[in-house]
Amino acid sequence: MTRALDSVFAQTYRQFHIYAVDDGSTDNTVQVLQRNGDRCCVVSQRHSGAAAARNRAIRMSDSVFVAFLDADDEWLPAKLERQVTLMKRDPSLGLVCTSCAVRGDQHHSEAVFALPDLPVSGRLFRDLVRNCFIVTPTVVVRRRCLEEAGLFNESLSVCEDFNLWLKIAARWRIAFLPEVLATTYKHRESLSANISAEDRLRTGVASLEDVLCKCPQLSRSEANALRTALAERNYFYGSFLLSSGANRRARHSLASALKLQPIHWRAMVKIGLSLLPAVASKPLVGWLRTFADR
Repeated sequence: MTRALDSVFAQTYRQFHIYAVDDGSTDNTVQVLQRNGDRCCVVSQRHSGAAAARNRAIRMSDSVFVAFLDADDEWLPAKLERQVTLMKRDPSLGLVCTSCAVRGDQHHSEAVFALPDLPVSGRLFRDLVRNCFIVTPTVVVRRRCLEEAGLFNESLSVCEDFNLWLKIAARWRIAFLPEVLATTYKHRESLSANISAEDRLRTGVASLEDVLCKCPQLSRSEANALRTALAERNYFYGSFLLSSGANRRARHSLASALKLQPIHWRAMVKIGLSLLPAVASKPLVGWLRTFADR
């Protein structure tokens, strides 16, 4: 927490307010926040998840622009200045993100960049739904976007940020700055690292279904890209269930993939496998994964 706060206080852009939500932490987060109580507004709540904590902070604030920083992460000094300057210059931009460095348990770091052919700004919904290039601590978003698209979906244990970025990209132009202006730290104790594979896959499907339901204004090409991505999410969730022996549930997800993408031949094959007894389908699923899911 100290590292995160220090990186905010070191910003070259100084017109900011800090709203910190302690989401039922069990470390020294509360003590660190209390020591800095003269420089930030602090509230504590029972553990409710990242989406609920961020939403509470958004509601506490009244800023034109909003940025996010978790306790384990940090910003580089020029981050806010670079992004706010760009957004003030171009009112059509709803969100600006940047590249991000990732550090793990062994202090290994690497820059996370967007796809090589990603435009630096524009209607980037199709690019985003194919490959989420937005890392939450790199974001500065216009408050008006949050009011139009809604806040973080608190029913999603993961993918709540991806879900919101897609709903914003469906309505606004966004921009990507190809320079590292934030660092995120990943470790075994992080909340996202302790979510089961099944919950992660199921929530990934739910996050895209929510976008499909709440973004009727998508163009035909954007809607097609979303349906393709949702078909893949259903396929991978169904494949996981099939490999776990949950054949009936697997058929439901695989059928959803086919409904969205009728020529999804891998889903067709696995629906056929799901009709076999689990003891027979499991070895075949493993064989098929070797050749079809490369």
